This record gives sequence, structure tokens and C-alpha cells, in this order.
Amino acid sequence: MDAAIILAGGRSRRSGRQHKACRRVPGDGRNWIDRQVDILRQAGFAPVYLVTGYRPRRILACLHRRAMKRHNFRARRGPFSTLQVGLHNLSGPALVVQVDTTLPPVLWLRRLRRLAHARNVAAVSPIDRWGSGGHPLMVSQSWLPSLCAVPLGAADARLDRQLGYLSAVEHIRLPWNHYLRYSRLNTRQEWCSARRKLRSIL
Repeated sequence: MDAAIILAGGRSRRSGRQHKACRRVPGDGRNWIDRQVDILRQAGFAPVYLVTGYRPRRILACLHRRAMKRHNFRARRGPFSTLQVGLHNLSGPALVVQVDTTLPPVLWLRRLRRLAHARNVAAVSPIDRWGSGGHPLMVSQSWLPSLCAVPLGAADARLDRQLGYLSAVEHIRLPWNHYLRYSRLNTRQEWCSARRKLRSIL
């Protein structure tokens, strides 16, 4: 089985006392983080890791699904440190998901897995029609040691920089017509926008 890693190490300062991953998905009944875990398990990812950083109790209090928990005690070192904690000691490919990523349908996630296994690539990720995207990101087993070996103090200790070092053959980017990441899920207007986007891909 391939693992899935949900990165939830950020401050989420604008969301107030309630973490954005704890908010209820309109018309669903589940909160955002439970929905993510359910979809990842349906797509065949196991185990599912939740990596926390700042104020972990906020998000752990609303997790009602079975997931392995890891905590980044070096969260102040930046997002790349949270990624390295999630990838540490994995024995196979892994799907990396930011906590505010809208996951595509299960069949599309399974396609990511097949490509990562069927080809000799380092990473597979989506790209929308505007050239943006990047999550969820399927990381191959062969690329894991390189990511974990990057010094946190280095200028290129960023996932986008590391992806930039890969050739087009090593990094497959699949076309996708929707935005998969929400940088803000804090206000009523932002959640209404998220609901419309969710409906468009479900």
C-alpha cells in the first residue's frame, strides 16, 4: 500500500480558534479533515498520516477518522520541515496533500498511483489550465531520500524548488480543469466559493 500524508503544520491564524480543517463541508455532514481521510482511504492509500505543527490540539480534536499522527517539533523551521517529518522512514511511494487541498475523485487519485508505479518517475502532480496546481503530489520511493536529505537552512528547502530540479520526464504533470487548493477557508464567502468548486468536481 502507498501512504498518504496530510500536511497540517501551519499556523492557520486567520481561521480563529477553530482550525479550517475542522469546518463542516456544506451539504456533506463531515468536516474537511474527515472528508480528506475518507477519500484517501477509498482510493487505496494506507496508512494515512496527519502531520501537525503549530497548536496541534485544534485539529486533532476534530479528527474522527483513523489516521497515524506525527508532530513536527521544528514547525518554526518552515513548511519543508513538516514535509520531511511526514516522509521520514516511509518504505514506499507517498501522496502528499496539504490540509486545504480539495481532493479530486477517487478514480483520479488511483490514476496518480498507477502512473507513479508504472513509470520511472520521481513525482506526479496535477496542473490546471492556467498552469497552476501541484497538490496532491505523488512522490516516488526513489525520490524520498533526496527530499529528506535537503538541509532546512538551504535556500532551496522548498518543495517547489525541488520539483523545479526535475526534468519533464521525471515529473509528470496531469491536466486538470479545477483549482485543487484553497489558500483561504476562513470567511463565509470563501466557504461558499469552496462549496461551488466542490460541487463542480463531485
